[in-house]
Amino acid sequence: RHNQSKDVFEAFFKRDLAKRLLTGRSVSYDMERSFLSKLKAECGTAYTSKMEGMFKDMEMSRDIMSSYAAYASGATNAASTSGKVVDMEVQVLTTGYWPVYPKYPNIILPSELLLQRERFESYYNEKYQGRRIAWQYSLGHCIVKASFPKEKAPKELNVNVCQTLVLLCFQYEDGSDGRGLKLDDIMKKTGIDDRGELERVLQSLSLGRDGTRVLKKIDYDSDDAPVANASDSPKKKQKIRRNIGEHDRFLFNSSFTNNQRRIRITNITMKETVKERAKTHEAVSSDRLYLIDAAVVRIMKARKTLDHRALMGEVMTQLKFPASSSDIKKRIETLIEREYMERIEGDRSKYKYLA
Repeated sequence: RHNQSKDVFEAFFKRDLAKRLLTGRSVSYDMERSFLSKLKAECGTAYTSKMEGMFKDMEMSRDIMSSYAAYASGATNAASTSGKVVDMEVQVLTTGYWPVYPKYPNIILPSELLLQRERFESYYNEKYQGRRIAWQYSLGHCIVKASFPKEKAPKELNVNVCQTLVLLCFQYEDGSDGRGLKLDDIMKKTGIDDRGELERVLQSLSLGRDGTRVLKKIDYDSDDAPVANASDSPKKKQKIRRNIGEHDRFLFNSSFTNNQRRIRITNITMKETVKERAKTHEAVSSDRLYLIDAAVVRIMKARKTLDHRALMGEVMTQLKFPASSSDIKKRIETLIEREYMERIEGDRSKYKYLA
């Protein structure tokens, strides 16, 4: 009500709401729905339609997984190849409701995940014919069981899909020469072609807080690197660079210890920079141009002819966001160029609508 830039608020709120729903970190599901209903009453159905679609997707996903659990265990499909309990949960999202997330088209999944993916695709294609699934690996999380020499029982690592693939690179050995893997080696093994994301993953696994460093980072120019990095013990602290270099090597941390059975290793996320915030505002501004165009055409179609001042006033009244007169003038000029309207000869301050 008191916020004039409702479209800017929508862009940021929608992005944060999606994050809360997908990660399950919402304080109260009912509170989210209550706030959304208030937004709908204040701004209209069109304003909240995509956000309501997010909630419908989450509810639909729960129903799909209930049905899939029966399918995978053989309760509803005698042809199911596995009687095991479903150990994968899928959230089916509708394109258009949710923000755009990074995709990793060349990602190399292990056979265990491939089997689960193919099984779910078989079920989904059988139940919903004509629909196409596009997997968003950047949103996935896994529970990885890992054994460490200094721990009596295996640990359960709560990590995302990219972290999982990096950890699997060290499942049997630290590279062919036993001296560790470089950034390019890990890139080839995982298929993660986003260098920045892979660097953040390696930082989270080797340079995170105490009790989460399951990998060891060895700087390429360190002296006697294996000895200097042999332990996370404070007795042999060595200042390790926080950034990831091309020739730095990574090893399995055999001296890793942690008292907890399940360890959550959060990936290092990029903080929202001024540039990214500006990009969001730029996207909103781009959408506003189309809304200005639509308002001008709608008014001219109804009035047929109108002078400049009256047109500006009516456009300002119809728009639900603050728009400068210079922006509206620019859009009028583009509409004239595209032959939606024209200036009347003899009176350049008046416009005529072209059918």
